[in-house]
Amino acid sequence: MAKTTSAAIKMDPMRVTLADIQRGITASKQLDDFKAFPTTLHCGRSLVGSPKQQPQHIKVTLRKTNEILLYEQRSLTALADTDEGKAVAADNERYEYLTSAQGRRRRTISAEAQTAGVLYKSRDVNTEHIRTDNIASYVSNFEMFDTYKDLQTTTKSVAIDEHKKMEITTYKVEGKDTFIDINRQPSFRLALMLTMRVLAGNVYEQQQRRFRNMRLPDPLAAEVRYRYRVELLWRFELPQALAGDTKKAVADLSWCPRNGDILAVAYGVYNFRDDNANADGCVCIWSIKNPVNPERYYKYQLPVMTVEFSLHNPQLLAIGLSDGTIEVLDITKLESAAIAVTDRRTLHNCEPIVAIKWISRNELVGARYTIEPFLALSRDGSVTKYSIINSPQLLANKLLLLNRIEAQPEGIRVERSFELLQANRHPQGLNLCLSPTQNDLYYVLTEEGCLYKCSTHYPQQYLTVLQVQEAGANAMDFSPWSPKLFLTCGNDWSINIWLDGIFEPIISLKHHEGPIHCAYWSRTHSTIIISLCRNSVDIWDIKQSVLKPMSSTSINGANYTSCRLSLCGRSLAVGNETGNVLMLAFEDMPFPAYYQCDQLEKAIYNLISNDKEMTHKVKSLGFFGYAEHVRYQPKRRRRRRKKIQKETNLSDEN
Repeated sequence: MAKTTSAAIKMDPMRVTLADIQRGITASKQLDDFKAFPTTLHCGRSLVGSPKQQPQHIKVTLRKTNEILLYEQRSLTALADTDEGKAVAADNERYEYLTSAQGRRRRTISAEAQTAGVLYKSRDVNTEHIRTDNIASYVSNFEMFDTYKDLQTTTKSVAIDEHKKMEITTYKVEGKDTFIDINRQPSFRLALMLTMRVLAGNVYEQQQRRFRNMRLPDPLAAEVRYRYRVELLWRFELPQALAGDTKKAVADLSWCPRNGDILAVAYGVYNFRDDNANADGCVCIWSIKNPVNPERYYKYQLPVMTVEFSLHNPQLLAIGLSDGTIEVLDITKLESAAIAVTDRRTLHNCEPIVAIKWISRNELVGARYTIEPFLALSRDGSVTKYSIINSPQLLANKLLLLNRIEAQPEGIRVERSFELLQANRHPQGLNLCLSPTQNDLYYVLTEEGCLYKCSTHYPQQYLTVLQVQEAGANAMDFSPWSPKLFLTCGNDWSINIWLDGIFEPIISLKHHEGPIHCAYWSRTHSTIIISLCRNSVDIWDIKQSVLKPMSSTSINGANYTSCRLSLCGRSLAVGNETGNVLMLAFEDMPFPAYYQCDQLEKAIYNLISNDKEMTHKVKSLGFFGYAEHVRYQPKRRRRRRKKIQKETNLSDEN
C-alpha cells in the first residue's frame, strides 16, 4: 500500500492573485462550520486563525499607477516630395560627405584663436573718449561783429491750449526767416499736409468713421428709438491768421461732386452793417481727413458771397465776390492762380453775386468733359451766363434782368399796393436753382417771394412766374424722388411744398417765428425735410406730423447762416456768423422704405385727403416720380395709376 504524504507549499506573497484571495475566503467559511482544524493560510499575512479573530469583510482597493515609458522609437523618415523631405535628403548627403566621402579629409592647421568679445552695450553708447585741449585763439571785435551781424534770434510763443504756451526760437539770416522759404516749397507743404492728416486721424478717427457711414444702425436691434436727432462730429474753425481782426461769417458752402470728403467754404459777411463795410474775405478748402486746418485757402480784399464746384470738372471752383467779380480757380494747384476772371471793363453790374450754378452739359472731347458754362445771379436781379474760353477773362452773356410784378401772379394771394411807384424797378435776387430734368431751365427766387421760371434758350424773358412766399423766398429744392415736387422757404416763417402744375401749395409747414434760411429734402428718406432757422436745425417728417418738427436742435448758440447736405445725405454742414462750420450727423433716424416714391405719394394723399378738390388736382397729374422709377413699381400700383389717369381724362372731357 502506497503511503501518501502531504506538504504545505508556501506561496510567494508577491504573486497573490484575486483568485487566491477568493479561495481563502471560501476556506475560511468552511472552517467556520467545522471549527476542528485550525489552519493558517499564508497570503502575505494570516487570514484564518481563531474564530474570534476571523475578519468579516476584506476591502480591496485598486489604483492606477503613473505611466512609465520603457522604450520609444520615433519615426525618422519624411516624405520625399515635401520641403521637409528635401531638407532631410540634403542633410543626409552633407553628413555622408563629411563622414565617409571626400569631406572627411579636411585640412586642419593648429593655430591660436581669439574669442570674440561680448558687447554688453550698444555700439551707439560705446563711443571713444573725447579728449579736450586748451588752445589759445584770438578773435577781434570786428570779426565777432561780422559773424553775428546777419544772425538774428527771435523768440515766439505758440499757444498749445488755453492755459499753456511753448516758446520757439528761430534764426534769421540776412533779415530773412529760413523757415518761410522752406514752407514755400511745394514738396514740403505736401508732406506737411499729409502729416497733419495722420495726426488728426488719431483724434477724429471715430467721427470720421461715422461720416463715412461705417457705423450704421443695426436693423436687427432689439430696441430702436426714432428720435430724429443730430450729433456734432467736429467744427471747422477758421484759423486766426486768416480771420484777422474782423469777424468773418460763413456765407456759402459747396461739396465737391466727385469727392465727398472735400468742402469749400466762403467767408465774408452775412448781415450788411456799417461795421463790416470794409471787411475782407477768404475761401478755404476743407477735408474731413484734417478737421483742424484747411488744406487750401485763398485770400481776398472783399467779402466772398458764394462758391460752387463744377459738375464734370470737380477741380474747378467758381467764386463770387461782393463787387460782382467772379473767379474760377483750380484747387489742385497750391498757389492761388485763377484760370479766368471777369473783366471789370465789360462787367454788366457791380452788385454782389448771390448764387452760382454750373450748367450740366454732357459733351465728351476725347476722354474728358468740356468745361461747362455757369449762371450767376446778382443782387440787382440780373442773370448772366459765363463761359470759360482760351482767355484770362470769362466770356459773359447777359440773359435776364428781372422787373417787378405789375399784377397779381399765380400762387399765394398777397396784398400789393400798386399806387406807389417804387424807385427801384428791379427786385433783388436771392437764390438760383436748376431743373433736375431739363438742362436749359432754371428758377430765380426774389425778395418779393416770387419764383421765376426761365430758360437759357429764351433770353430777356421768363416763362412763368409764381408767388411762392409772402415775403422773400430764400431757397428752393426739388425732391430726389419727384421732378414735379419741390419746396420753397422764406422770410414769412414757412416752408411750402408745391407740385408743378398746381398753383397753390399742397402742404405748408410753419413752427418758428423767424425766417428760414434754407431747407432741403432728405437724400435718404423721401418724407423728411431738413430746415435751418436762425437759431436751430429742424427735422420734419410729413409722414408723422406737419404741425411741428420731429426735432429742433441748437448748437453753440451762434446764429446760423447756411447749410448743405453731404453727398450721401447722412450728414449736414452748418455755417454760422462766427466763422465756424459744424459737421452734424443724423442719428436715430427711421429705416428708409424700400419703395421711397410710394411712401412719399401715400403721405401726400393722406395729408390732402380732407380736401377733395386738391386730391383731384394731384391725381390729375398722374405719377409724379421720375421716368426711370416706373419700371421698378409693382404691377398692381401701375394698374391703379393707369386707372386713375383714365378716369381723370374721361372726367376732363365731360
